[in-house]
Amino acid sequence: MPFRLKPWRTRRYVLSKNCFVTRIRLLDNNVIECTLSVESTGQECLEAVAQRLELRETHYFGLWFHTKAQWHRWVELEKALKKQLDKFGNEPLLFFGVMFYVPNVSRLEQEVTRYQYYLQVKKEVLDGRLQCTVEQGIRLAGLAVQADFGDFNQFHSQDFLREYVLFPVTWSHVDEVLEEWTHKVAEEHKSHCRMQQAEAELLYIKEVEKLDGFGQESFAAKDNYTNDIYIGVSFIGVFVKHRNGRSIMLHR
Repeated sequence: MPFRLKPWRTRRYVLSKNCFVTRIRLLDNNVIECTLSVESTGQECLEAVAQRLELRETHYFGLWFHTKAQWHRWVELEKALKKQLDKFGNEPLLFFGVMFYVPNVSRLEQEVTRYQYYLQVKKEVLDGRLQCTVEQGIRLAGLAVQADFGDFNQFHSQDFLREYVLFPVTWSHVDEVLEEWTHKVAEEHKSHCRMQQAEAELLYIKEVEKLDGFGQESFAAKDNYTNDIYIGVSFIGVFVKHRNGRSIMLHR
């Protein structure tokens, strides 16, 4: 039979037997690559990311990936990273994000820490994981525009807002409604003129701290009677809730 070459299929680019390259999506959606040894731990990868970001307060952050069953799984930082990705990972992509929240943003000492924290909580609002009223959403959007773009008077018009993601994905997509909300965000943005962008980020975080579910991560489970429940963790402790949101217990 004729000799045929079979393409070598691999899920991540391997430099050699002892090294591999993994991709990490940052909170600003940029993707970076890290070259690591096959024995490198998750912590070593996290420190490599932190070095690129000039981030010192790494203890608030972690790395996660999608499992083969499409679950969100945190990297165990003390264990070899490649083994975890090979065993559980769905694709060769890690996500950098906040792992441990604080009850008050004033605990974050470094400006770059607050910036990464801001990107995380803004993502949770826009993804619809944190619910807010229309009034709260417009206030948050106005602060986000100030934080991301600066003063309104450097732009000829506010038309650029139409190209910017302002509202949670779960909100209405009716054009007339979006136009009305966008106009309100433009007015809110104007009211923040001369506010430093770092201050706008800080105020945004403080507003998000007031939202129900802030700093919580929940996992679907069942109780002894096979009822659907959530088991969750936060900076307060471990909690259990019914699917309707009613709290069952809290272990501080």
